[in-house]
Amino acid sequence: DAAGRRLLILDYDGTLTPLRRQPEQAAPDDAVRAILRRLGGDPRNTVAVCSGRDRDTLDRWLGDLPVRLAAEHGAFYKQDGAWRSVSEEIPVWNDEILEIMEHITSQTPGSRVEKKKTALVWHYRNSDAWLAELREKQLIHALMPLCSRLGLHLLRGNKVVEVKSSNHNKGTEALRLVGEADYGFILAAGDDVTDEDMFSALPPDAVTIRIGDFSQTARYRLASQADMLAFLHALAGDGEGVRGKSE
Repeated sequence: DAAGRRLLILDYDGTLTPLRRQPEQAAPDDAVRAILRRLGGDPRNTVAVCSGRDRDTLDRWLGDLPVRLAAEHGAFYKQDGAWRSVSEEIPVWNDEILEIMEHITSQTPGSRVEKKKTALVWHYRNSDAWLAELREKQLIHALMPLCSRLGLHLLRGNKVVEVKSSNHNKGTEALRLVGEADYGFILAAGDDVTDEDMFSALPPDAVTIRIGDFSQTARYRLASQADMLAFLHALAGDGEGVRGKSE
């Protein structure tokens, strides 16, 4: 019965767990794992974690739970125990982009470059705020013409700049999930600009929640990641409700 089926699409960092200065410190605690296990164990629910994280990390942290996984903003998704790809791995443009990113990194103490299978990411959460803001502008200025010429997508996220293929995003993954079954209730939650693709791709009656900043596309807002966990507890019937703010 479609009316009783629910699809829950959840971002990871900043949504299920707090943002950390060191990305490896963001492993899920027992409380996060428990709520995902409870929600995912309900036969009415399809729970998907759609993250910018790589496949190995998601497998290590969440692979034993009854949830669907999508990595690198939808470039990969796990189905029937196997990872599937919707984008080329290790694109030929890596070296060109990498040279620019590494130059900026050398001028920005505390920053680093992350090499994903389908993307390159410049992280600057641990850098001096004033210097990082300056370097971010310089990096985007250097990358924009190159990304335009190569047909790549340039993203400014939460203390990150990411270059990726333009043929996948969280929106394409959300559409793939929605197309798998008829759902009477669809919810998506995230805290970053990458989640806006997911919000805008979903049907108008979907419950879309932006955590933290205000959103142009999400219907509701929650102030913090802690509020999001309380909301998920309420959804699971634990009685720990929280009031959302309509956008």
